[in-house]
Amino acid sequence: MTAAVVCEVCGLPKEICVCEELSREQAALRVRIDTRRYGKAVTVVEGFTDDANVDALAKELKRYVAAGGTVKEGHVELQGDHRQKVVGFLRNKGYTVEERA
Repeated sequence: MTAAVVCEVCGLPKEICVCEELSREQAALRVRIDTRRYGKAVTVVEGFTDDANVDALAKELKRYVAAGGTVKEGHVELQGDHRQKVVGFLRNKGYTVEERA
């Protein structure tokens, strides 16, 4: 007999846990463009809550826009100007997104 795995945050079984959906709704993400060395464009996604799985989302974003990137200090950096694609992807995932110049 196996014991049901319980979420530490909400106390519900992992199968019906709502913590991830709540963090998506509460997080107002900001997507902006930044320029780095030699004028290279970098798309920055910031505003994640502490409990959000930023690493997994960064991996999905990198695959979706077909570009390299990293996670630094709780925000995602993608190589190139991918603001439109990233905003659309995050909104489809259920995040609240605001785009900055």
